[in-house]
Amino acid sequence: MADADLVLEGGGVKGSGLVGAITALADREDPYTFHRVAGTSAGAIVASLLAAGYQVPEIKQIMDDLDFSRFEDTPKPFGHVPHIGAALGLIFHEGMYSGNFLHDWIEQTLAARGIHTWADLKQDDPGSSLPPEQRYKLVVIVSDVSRGFMLRLPWDYRSLLGVDPDTQSVADSVRASASIPFFFEPFTMACDPEVTGHPKILCTDGGMLSNYPIDIFDRTDGQPERWPTLGVKLSARTNLTKAPWNSDANSFELAKSLLATMQSAHDRVHIVDPAFASRTIFVDTTGFAATDFTLTPQDKATLFGNGQRSGQHFLTAWDWAAWKQGKYQDLLRAVAAAPS
Repeated sequence: MADADLVLEGGGVKGSGLVGAITALADREDPYTFHRVAGTSAGAIVASLLAAGYQVPEIKQIMDDLDFSRFEDTPKPFGHVPHIGAALGLIFHEGMYSGNFLHDWIEQTLAARGIHTWADLKQDDPGSSLPPEQRYKLVVIVSDVSRGFMLRLPWDYRSLLGVDPDTQSVADSVRASASIPFFFEPFTMACDPEVTGHPKILCTDGGMLSNYPIDIFDRTDGQPERWPTLGVKLSARTNLTKAPWNSDANSFELAKSLLATMQSAHDRVHIVDPAFASRTIFVDTTGFAATDFTLTPQDKATLFGNGQRSGQHFLTAWDWAAWKQGKYQDLLRAVAAAPS
């Protein structure tokens, strides 16, 4: 078994693409085992299942069986008028859907493996450069829109919220990370007023601030990395000089562009930096929207297949020894030259 940490990008309902890429990593001749996993939104969901101990084929089955349309749970008291109710939910609850099904599904799926609070995911890892209070198997990214902070949970519970992470629900953190703006109601988290000034904060999709935190496990003590941190990004490799153009012809298009810019700007440096791009699996999800809750079984199979092929393609050129020697451009050229 080869050791690695893993970071998964957010992407709404496109999580099957993540599972496909992870399958390639787990199925290779010397399969990877993941010590720590991190993710945002859909990446947080898949990462939480890995951290809970689910095997990759089990996660694929979970995603295949999941009816994404059940995420469209219109907030009460508007549930009896589905389409109008979604609009009213957006107006009165800041989200078309309550997100209750999403939360309950995550909570029950994690509980089936004995995962309830963050205490269940603590990790004894004396060789890590992380301080003991940050040694957990999982990290999820959440946007604290009450104060404009990025939260790395469970790491920031104590310092930024004033609460003990080991008493907090893992499902709450994952639900908060997956709170796609305008689609799901923001998630409310309790906190210590002496720390925050208020008894609660409002949280949304972590992708608003960092959708792909690929550097989250990198050592900061000057010592060599023990193993690689690999990442999976739900987009094709982008040529920034030929990025898609949006004219923002109307207010709706402008709103979408603003949201997309917020989600990508912080992490774009990771894509242009060869040190990060050379350890990233890029999964082409062209044609699939993050909020398409009507994905068919064939759609999921297509996303999974794209992810698996992308992972296999990456592995034909990936060389941990070369990466440690700083041969990032060589690795990128090798991936580009490898047969698809």
